[in-house]
Amino acid sequence: MPRGLTVARELGRQLLAAILVLGGVSLLLYAAAQSAPGAATPGGEVVGAGVSSALPDSGRPAPGYLSWMTRTLGGDFGTSTVLQQGRPVADLLWPAAGRSLGLAVTGLGLGGALALGLALAPQRGSGGALLVGADAGAQLVSTVPVFLLVYAAAVGGNGVAAWGARAGWWNLPGWFPFPGRDHWVVWVTGAAILAVGDGLLSDLRHRFRGDVTEVAREEYLVGARLLGLPVWATAARALAPRLVGHLAARASLALGSLVVLESALGWPGLGNLAWRAAAARDLPVLLAVALLMAVVVRCGAIAEQAVWTVADPRRRGGR
Repeated sequence: MPRGLTVARELGRQLLAAILVLGGVSLLLYAAAQSAPGAATPGGEVVGAGVSSALPDSGRPAPGYLSWMTRTLGGDFGTSTVLQQGRPVADLLWPAAGRSLGLAVTGLGLGGALALGLALAPQRGSGGALLVGADAGAQLVSTVPVFLLVYAAAVGGNGVAAWGARAGWWNLPGWFPFPGRDHWVVWVTGAAILAVGDGLLSDLRHRFRGDVTEVAREEYLVGARLLGLPVWATAARALAPRLVGHLAARASLALGSLVVLESALGWPGLGNLAWRAAAARDLPVLLAVALLMAVVVRCGAIAEQAVWTVADPRRRGGR
């Protein structure tokens, strides 16, 4: 079967699965909103004792599931009931999504670069012991949860800044106290913590090293040498889709880390927005964030399968 048709069939299957999954997720989210006492429905209507009723001044009944989904697909996520009462949820959702996307892409990219460096580093010869030590240290740091890494960064950063200021070596920096300010240092710190925390670096390093070892044993590298082709370029073409596939798979898992990381740092992204909405019982905002995260998870799964199908059609449906 031609590769283009193979890829199209796989993408179609994944899109159908995504539609079914997101339909089920949206139905469960709507049911949760309808049954939560004292909260609000996805459209911003008050719910009391499990029975929906309109706000006193709204003059319109609570929407049904199909009506809510139609509005949601059109970009209308309702209005915030607590965080910023009366403000459209979309005004809160999309700016937060952009901040989280930048943080997640940078963190995953940095983690992938570090993992690839560790996977390609020789374990023997000059400097081998140093590289082994760096590898072990990276794996150890990667086992630490992100909230502990944020705590360590806050204690260490604030301590050094205050100590230097008291000694007269420098003035207190603009990011002091850390965290708590919308500053580029907070963003860089968050990206670095996301790159290594919650096992991301250790997991990617393990997967990348396995791929490097597997590709190095492939017979087509021998053919490339015989034909005078650059071996490194041939190996890179074989490795690239594998590495991208691992990053796409890990992107969905990074969402859970983002909720904790952004809440601990006070970074105004989707994770922080979800945390505040849950604490304030602002269901329209919380459900919009949850639905968007579900879409991101499915997109990550589709991207992963597409990359692996392009790399090797025999791997359809998994690795």
